[in-house]
Amino acid sequence: MKLPPLTAVRHFTAAATHMSFKRAAKELHVTEGAISRQIKVLEEYIGSALFMRVHRGVQLTDAGQRLHAVTDNALLQISQIAEELRGVVPQFTLSVTTSFAIRWLMPRLSHYEALHPNHPVNLQAVSYPELSPVKRFDASIIYLLGDPYENQVRVPEGAERFMVEWLLPVCAPNFLKYGAAFRPQDLEHKRIIFNEPTGRDWRSWAGKLDDAKINLDTALRFEHDDTAIQAAVAGHGIALANLAYIHNELDMGSLIPAVACDPLPIGAHYLVSEPGRAVLPHVKAFRDWLIKSAAECGSQR
Repeated sequence: MKLPPLTAVRHFTAAATHMSFKRAAKELHVTEGAISRQIKVLEEYIGSALFMRVHRGVQLTDAGQRLHAVTDNALLQISQIAEELRGVVPQFTLSVTTSFAIRWLMPRLSHYEALHPNHPVNLQAVSYPELSPVKRFDASIIYLLGDPYENQVRVPEGAERFMVEWLLPVCAPNFLKYGAAFRPQDLEHKRIIFNEPTGRDWRSWAGKLDDAKINLDTALRFEHDDTAIQAAVAGHGIALANLAYIHNELDMGSLIPAVACDPLPIGAHYLVSEPGRAVLPHVKAFRDWLIKSAAECGSQR
């Protein structure tokens, strides 16, 4: 068995993962020149270019893409086995949206940790995953807007839906006059609360009802579901909330349905495992627990 220079392979994999020699150098604590030299060594060994220089960065050639698909998984598996042999407990690194972490995952995470004490979770909560700097995660929980039952969503390869988001307009009991729920057309004259700045959920929800009218100009605007829900509890308006996020508030009566209509599916949450990581024991254990927990809390897939 003849292997390429492993130091060069490690440098190449870092550069290909980040699509940046500068970031690769920072990860490996070397200079950009060292990255370039090791990649040149590997290119000479293979006899083919692995990167193309482009404006403001680099891109993988076809040969580079084929090599990276193998080296990234191979190095990961070597690292995992080495850690296990050293007696180091493998850590599961998960990227998750802030609202999902606060409202659903964190209250249940102690249950997972009790079941899997040897698989600790390193949780990285982010408000906008698409704007986050490049990081290496075992898996990510993402939210995609669009009715999953009507094939409105372009789902990334390898993503697995585990929770449909059923949204219902809710408010504090004292926000309703005479205790009667509003009609959808009444919302035009009521203050609504955004759970993110653009009001995309409200637009999607109103688009599913022929007679729904909403006034976007007077809306209270927040960046997270949690703050929007808290504002509704405090009586500041009507929030469009995921039923999976407000079980406690509905049970206690601090929130009640604001509109006489059924919950509507607006989007869904998906688990995306990084290539080669889905088969790892700690990733599989979390995936199985997540799907089971979502089903138990009544979140339909």
